[in-house]
Amino acid sequence: MTEVIERKVPLGAVERELLRQMKELQGPDERPVQRTRMANLVVYCTSEERAARVNTEIPEVVSVHPARVILLIADAESACTELEASVLVRPLRVGSHGFGFSEQVTLRAGRDAVHHLPFAVRALLIGDLPTNLWWAAPVPPPLAGPILYELAEHAQQIVYDSMGWQDPARGVAATAGWLQQMERADGPGRWRVASDVNWRRLKYWRRILIQSLEGAEDRGLFESADEIRVEHGRHAVVQAWMLMSWLTGQLGWKVGSGRVEPGVEMTWRFHGPTGEPLVRIHRNDDGPPELQRIRIGCCIDGRESALDLSEQEGQRLTMRVEGMEEAPRTMTVPAHAPAELVGRQLSDRERDPVFRASMGAAQVMARSLLE
Repeated sequence: MTEVIERKVPLGAVERELLRQMKELQGPDERPVQRTRMANLVVYCTSEERAARVNTEIPEVVSVHPARVILLIADAESACTELEASVLVRPLRVGSHGFGFSEQVTLRAGRDAVHHLPFAVRALLIGDLPTNLWWAAPVPPPLAGPILYELAEHAQQIVYDSMGWQDPARGVAATAGWLQQMERADGPGRWRVASDVNWRRLKYWRRILIQSLEGAEDRGLFESADEIRVEHGRHAVVQAWMLMSWLTGQLGWKVGSGRVEPGVEMTWRFHGPTGEPLVRIHRNDDGPPELQRIRIGCCIDGRESALDLSEQEGQRLTMRVEGMEEAPRTMTVPAHAPAELVGRQLSDRERDPVFRASMGAAQVMARSLLE
């Protein structure tokens, strides 16, 4: 099958170029092929560097969730006043005997042309397919200004990633309220679901914690837990934060006061069933940019103890009970590349009430730091 390279074209010639590249890929003697698309996928980036990384991930994303991809690059460093369009058709294997085509249109805009992007996107959407917006920018969606709302006008799902937000407290506080607004936006053409890829990364941490809490519920853990310490690598503070907002809800704790030592640690005092437990989220400069360890100080069976959960060798979570002669609980964590996480999230269109409740608690925690 002929290799087709990305070609620049006038904006009005995009559809013709898509068809031309498909025919070129098919060749005169090839069997019939099909366009593989379940949705429109609009991807928004704010730099060429980030767009280059996303571009390498798109083939894996569309292999999980086939779509017409419209990649937007809003480059504030460029003074170009016109949109620049380029087209690329990728061959994708369908089953073991056939090929499909994945369509991608890339639109580049300088700082004075960004406001043209939503109008260009509307002209390129396939009208009878749902539309997803992958917000691949480092700024929280509600702090992005009008561009987010214009791009999401016809979207049924918005996928973003809170990994590496520069101002996590402000980002969490704003995003939690924005999520509630998204769900209340009823009517035709309104988006209904917004999802954070960071929450999906926590799936196995939450699973092993649930199993461990259920195993210790009748042994005094809930009543005696007095401190939780979380350790994370660089850029993973929001991930740790979301897990704590969920876990403190499981324990029945309510937020009291909070304080922050920038770049080092966040601390909250909660109101628990029998006291005022403490939560610390501590950043380690070493190690991978993800959750690394959780320690829940408590008493189990009347003895001072702790649940200690850590990641071992990158693909296994291990929960130990300190001071007890008990075998560790372990769980294998499948390796998921960022592109696979995004692709799976795009295919999961149901609301997640646990995520919403956890973000509500995270918002209260954020406000305690901002006061």
